Amino acid sequence: MDGVRSFGVTVNGYEYEARYSADTVEGVFLPLLRRLKSLQERLGSRLVVYLAAPPGAGKSTIATVLELLAKEELGRAVFQAVGLDGFHYRNDYLKTHAIYRDGRPLPLKAIKGAPESFDLERFYKHLSSLKAMAKMPWPVYDRTIHEPRDKGTWIYADIVLIEGNYLLLDEEYWDDFAKLCDYSIFIRVDEGDVRERLIARKAKGGISRAQAEAHYERCDGPNVRRILEHVCAHDEGYRLVERDGVSSLMPEGKDGVPNA
Repeated sequence: MDGVRSFGVTVNGYEYEARYSADTVEGVFLPLLRRLKSLQERLGSRLVVYLAAPPGAGKSTIATVLELLAKEELGRAVFQAVGLDGFHYRNDYLKTHAIYRDGRPLPLKAIKGAPESFDLERFYKHLSSLKAMAKMPWPVYDRTIHEPRDKGTWIYADIVLIEGNYLLLDEEYWDDFAKLCDYSIFIRVDEGDVRERLIARKAKGGISRAQAEAHYERCDGPNVRRILEHVCAHDEGYRLVERDGVSSLMPEGKDGVPNA
């Protein structure tokens, strides 16, 4: 297909080809990288950027593609993408703690991946160090053991993009984190477009289709709706559109509707 850029990426341990429209690469990704570089130069210190989106919206892939493009456009040590998922509570904690919903205790293990399953104190400490430390460790989530690893990678770049579901969640505690970045980007999707993707991704882990659908109804579906309905103000917003295996980002208007 004409007007398509393909990228070989590795996300969550899986290698695959990410395909984006040339309009998205040339009209969204590259100008964004140039804006961020300009902002960082004016700031004179490390620039912290949030990329937030619901589960299944492809934010990890977008972050990886931006990192690949940045190496071509800006140089190897300028831009770096890392994730929020390394700040999950460990499974031992999730198994022994619960929240209350509708007056009943709900074990955190049953809703792993929900906002309540993240260690916000630990995340805050790392964010606070980003501006002060030229090089620092950053935790990653290891899907082979289903646990975070404390020193999964190292931060070194002038521009650090953090991708995660809840970085722009407009709820108590999380909304404080939205104020700690220098620039923010939100990717919107329709729930119907990500439902099948999330079910298939869960089933790929070895459970049945019925179990994957039940997990979606219990965890992923509520999380998707929660993010879409409660998003903080952000600097740039896009809607993800997919046609024939090619992804495009369409700029959103202030009302959340893509611009014509």
